[in-house]
Amino acid sequence: MWHTLNNDGLVLARFTSETDAITNTPSGGSLVYSLDRFDYLEAGTPKAIPTPPSSHHDWDWSTKSWLPNLDAARESQRQAWNIWRDRELIAGYAHNGHVFHSDDRFMVELQLILKGYERGHLTGTYAIRTRDNSTLQMTHAEIEGLLLMIGLHRQAIYQQSWVGKDALASLTTLEDIVVGGPPS
Repeated sequence: MWHTLNNDGLVLARFTSETDAITNTPSGGSLVYSLDRFDYLEAGTPKAIPTPPSSHHDWDWSTKSWLPNLDAARESQRQAWNIWRDRELIAGYAHNGHVFHSDDRFMVELQLILKGYERGHLTGTYAIRTRDNSTLQMTHAEIEGLLLMIGLHRQAIYQQSWVGKDALASLTTLEDIVVGGPPS
C-alpha cells in the first residue's frame, strides 16, 4: 500500500501500486512507501486510528483519541424508544382471555362499529376478530370496553416512551445514556 500525506501527516490518498501513487499524488502531498495501513504520522511514526469504542464516539484529531458524542448517543436512544413504542403499539392487547389487535386500523374499526350502534344501524352482538383470527360475538358494551382498554394500554405505552426520552436530556455520561434506552 502506498500513501500520500499532507504537511500535517494526514493521509490524502491510498494507492495499491507504486505507479498509481507516483502518478496520482496531489501537489503538495508527499509519498510514503509500502506501509500496511496508517492514518497519520506522529513525530514521523505512522499511526493508525484505533477502532472506536462504540458507534457513539467521534475521532478528535486534536487529541488523537475517540471522544464520546453524547448528542449522537441521545438521538440513537430516542430512535430506539420510538422503535420500541411502535413495536409495542401493534403487539396486541390481552383482554378477557383473548389477544386483540392494538394497531390504529383496529382502533378505527372499533370506533366505526360503535358509531353503527349509536346511530341504530347495529343491534345485538357483532363479530370481532382476535389476533389469532378467532371470531368473538361481542355486545356494544363489550366493544366499548375493549376500545377503552386498548386506548388506555396504548396511552401507557406512549407515556412510558415520553418519560424515557425526556430522561435522556439529564443524563451526562455515555454509560448512563446507553442504559437509559427502552426495555428489551
